[in-house]
Amino acid sequence: MKKANPAVIGGFVVGALLLGAVAVLVAGGGALFERKEHAVIYFSGAVTGLAVGAPVNFRGVRVGQVTDIKLQFDASDLSARIPVYITIDPRKVRMLGGQKLSVADVPFEKFIEKGMRAQLAVQSLVTGQLDVELDFHPDAPAVFVGEQSDANEIPAMRSDFDTFRDQLSQLPLRKISDDLLETMQSVRQLAATANGELAATAGSARQTTAALTKAIEQLQGDASRTLASVQKLSEHVDRAVTTLSPQLDQTLQTAQAALKDADATLAHTSELTAPGAPLRANLEEALRNLAVASEALRNFSETIDRNPQALILGGPKQ
Repeated sequence: MKKANPAVIGGFVVGALLLGAVAVLVAGGGALFERKEHAVIYFSGAVTGLAVGAPVNFRGVRVGQVTDIKLQFDASDLSARIPVYITIDPRKVRMLGGQKLSVADVPFEKFIEKGMRAQLAVQSLVTGQLDVELDFHPDAPAVFVGEQSDANEIPAMRSDFDTFRDQLSQLPLRKISDDLLETMQSVRQLAATANGELAATAGSARQTTAALTKAIEQLQGDASRTLASVQKLSEHVDRAVTTLSPQLDQTLQTAQAALKDADATLAHTSELTAPGAPLRANLEEALRNLAVASEALRNFSETIDRNPQALILGGPKQ
């Protein structure tokens, strides 16, 4: 039996290792030789929902991930703080300026001076998962907590989620729940009362409708009787007019004849009183005589007034 050649076996082993290394390089895209940027963030509040592997984003762009989460206590006052370790992938960030630079080539302190801050953000409202959001907030003070000189620290700032959680914890939820329960009971009582009042109102409305219906029927009967009476009266008037029509015609004819006689009389009177007519001359003569007699009677009356004895002794001699 021929012995195996150790050199051949060693060659196969070395070739397999080389192939494995090439495969790892191809699969990792050269990531093993990339220098990643490491940093730590100290959060004082709860990080419920944040887990290892959670994304680290800059304005919504994923630039790294959470690599570790720990818990630390201060021995002096037992205050708790939670360091969250992250890595920044240089392949996710491109530096501009004419030179082929990586984000790892820029001093980390420049980002902090620019206002780089970290805060927690809600990744999913359904699952409650959190992620780390990076952005520039130059107005936010840079408060450093850690004492590790070998780790880059990104100052943390309170997020809107933390503020909302604090406000929610300060709400009197028990009192609000009791008030809501009392309000619901009041609403139910009001609904029951309204139902009773609506039922009574509906009954009154039905009674009113029945009374109105009866009144309308009565009015319809009265209107029918009134129309019948008006119709009868109209028939009587028609008959009376028909009966009186001949008499009215005869009366009109008589009136017309009387008017003709009156016209003739007026015409005759005009002839008698016309200027130069004998009757008018006689009338004028009689009127003159009547005037003379009236003058004599007035003189006699004045004489009697002045001398009443003249009725016995007679008037003065001429």
